[in-house]
Amino acid sequence: MMKFGEELGKTSCTTEIQAAFILSSFVTFFTGLIILFTFRLIWRAVKKWQKVKGTGMILELFSLDSIGRNVSRSPHFHGVFRDHIEMLLSAQTFVGQVLVILVFVLSIGSLIIYFINSADPVRSCSSYEDKTIPIDLTFNAFFSFYFGLRFLAADDKIKFWLERNSIVDIFTIPPTFISYYLKSNWLGLRFLRALRLLELPQILQILRAIRTSNSVKFSKLLSIVLSTWFTAAGFIHLVENSGDPWLKGRNSQNISYFESIYLVMATTSTVGFGDVVAKTSLGRTIIMFFTVGSLVLFAKYVPEMVELFANRRKYTNAYQVVRGKKFIVVCGNITADSVTAFLRNFLRHKSGEINTEIVFLGEVPPSLELETIFKCYMAYTTFVSGSALKWEDLKRVAVEDAEACLIIANPLCSDSHAEDISNIMRVLSIKNYYPKTRIIIQILQSHNKIYLPKIPSWNWSTGDNIICFAELKLGFIAQGCLVPGLCTFLTSLFVEQNKKIFPKQPWQKHFLNGLKNKILTQRLSNDFAGMSFPEVSRTCFVKMNLMLIAIEHKSVFQGGYCGLILNPPAEVKLHKNTLGFFIAESPKEIKRAFFYCATCHNDVYTPELIAKCGCKTRNRLHITDCYSNAEVNMLNITVALVVNSTSSLTAPEAPRPLWSVTVTLCDLCIVSQ
Repeated sequence: MMKFGEELGKTSCTTEIQAAFILSSFVTFFTGLIILFTFRLIWRAVKKWQKVKGTGMILELFSLDSIGRNVSRSPHFHGVFRDHIEMLLSAQTFVGQVLVILVFVLSIGSLIIYFINSADPVRSCSSYEDKTIPIDLTFNAFFSFYFGLRFLAADDKIKFWLERNSIVDIFTIPPTFISYYLKSNWLGLRFLRALRLLELPQILQILRAIRTSNSVKFSKLLSIVLSTWFTAAGFIHLVENSGDPWLKGRNSQNISYFESIYLVMATTSTVGFGDVVAKTSLGRTIIMFFTVGSLVLFAKYVPEMVELFANRRKYTNAYQVVRGKKFIVVCGNITADSVTAFLRNFLRHKSGEINTEIVFLGEVPPSLELETIFKCYMAYTTFVSGSALKWEDLKRVAVEDAEACLIIANPLCSDSHAEDISNIMRVLSIKNYYPKTRIIIQILQSHNKIYLPKIPSWNWSTGDNIICFAELKLGFIAQGCLVPGLCTFLTSLFVEQNKKIFPKQPWQKHFLNGLKNKILTQRLSNDFAGMSFPEVSRTCFVKMNLMLIAIEHKSVFQGGYCGLILNPPAEVKLHKNTLGFFIAESPKEIKRAFFYCATCHNDVYTPELIAKCGCKTRNRLHITDCYSNAEVNMLNITVALVVNSTSSLTAPEAPRPLWSVTVTLCDLCIVSQ
């Protein structure tokens, strides 16, 4: 039997030979640590001797603070040789990247050799007739060279000696020299090369195999799981096949490396089938510590992996553009509070009157609270995970087909200047992707507005607009001083009252009834065509109890530009299908302005009686709005009112802002609170 084993290149490893392989690593580790610590004490003593003279030197030398600091580097190590080594190990150059990748590949190769040799009994030693032994020896010679380079480049030698990769090299390289001396090789602790798998994310990034944050996170979690499994299985495989030393291996069992991995995975899952168990005391002790560690480790990382896959499938799909359906893109500060305020004011009409979808582009997956909000407004909202700074994400939300792109700022941020700069960078990215995209951005500090008009594709005439949070508040305060009650009037029109208040005094009842009013839009009857605005507004107020405050007017002098005119003069005449802006309680009331007939309702002064009549076939052609839809028109009046009261909100050369009140309305909600 012995001859047969020798023919295969396998000999029996005695306890002394196994101890020689193990002790070589431990002796190297502790000897090196003692030498480094001794040199540090000597270096400290020399430095202290130059500064401190007397018996107090010894006490100061061994003080904790003195030993804890990093040693000053000698001027010799600041030379050209040291700089070349640091550049070589930094992976910032091509040669450095090749070296890092080569070390990782050879480490995986050494681990594969261990897997091959683990098929043999642990107590057997491989002779040099085995072809894998010279290959592994060559790998370890290169690891020794790389270890020396890292040692020379290290600032703190003791810290370097205690690093993970250094421990892996110390416990795998010295046994190679022992095997060269004894002309035989043993498995030993070579499974520690599995810890090199923790560098997998760095290698994949160098090779540019992964570029997104999700892929980097997944590769990191995968490397932690695999390295933990392989390392723990190596310990189990070694101690179970060797047995307890104090029993001289009498309680050992023949278990393969694959069965060791199976035992580790079953322990990790807390299932424990019982078909493969640890019988040695050392193996059971390792399983005990591994069980506690795996509960902490995998309870943290496994749910993250599951969540990572779920969110990737759920929120990385591209938005499907439906022909004829309009949508807007909202990015920036996408949180539960900002989305709630946005949707509460954007979707104030009945669901049947809203035909615009909102696509939220968030840089992080939504929280549970935000997911609940999106589920409540599933018919009108879509969330896509991505960044406005990446063209592939802008393509997924189809920015080129959107009516506009709104960028919301965080008014509660600690650094408002940094918040503005990040939003301006989003504008640059969107404009570079598609220059014709209509941008409506919220700026917190007024002096940051000067950067946006300098963008070549920024165009005021097409609707690009800036909503300054600080100027909006200052404008409200200033106009509140000139016209007392204006702020209360404006906020009551746009901020929805959710809390029920029971009035105690008569004036409170009238005030609360006024809070029910809001700004609504409705196309006016064609019978108003040719009449001036004062005449139409008087008719609406007297006959219908409606307050007409503005109309949509198409200017002949500005190339057919559709604009909003507040209380126009008598020279402005109304055309057919003119869009009017009313202050009313509900859309049902403003329908009277659409059904008004000069023949049938000339003598009617009861608003409820003004309804659709059948006296004649009335032409009600639908003309395309200059705005996207009715609910946006309702919101636009906010900025128009503020702009007419304070000219500092927008650039002087820009037309009056339209369609941009969605962002401003969030500010109004904050101002009112």
